[in-house]
Amino acid sequence: MRSYHHRDYFFHPCQACGAVANLTRNTPAAGGSERRTYECRRCGQVNIYDVAPEAGTPWTVIDQSSPVS
Repeated sequence: MRSYHHRDYFFHPCQACGAVANLTRNTPAAGGSERRTYECRRCGQVNIYDVAPEAGTPWTVIDQSSPVS
């Protein structure tokens, strides 16, 4: 399994199962921030984060969706 840092651009820990979630979409957001969408390959959880341009600012989860069973 690929190791990653907590603030890796392409990979982020899944909020549901802790596995590696992959970056699937990156779009600009208000105030110079980015909206990053990560999808977990293991459980299908999708998390959307609002990421500020400053490195020390925490990521804010703005949407979460679980796969439909």
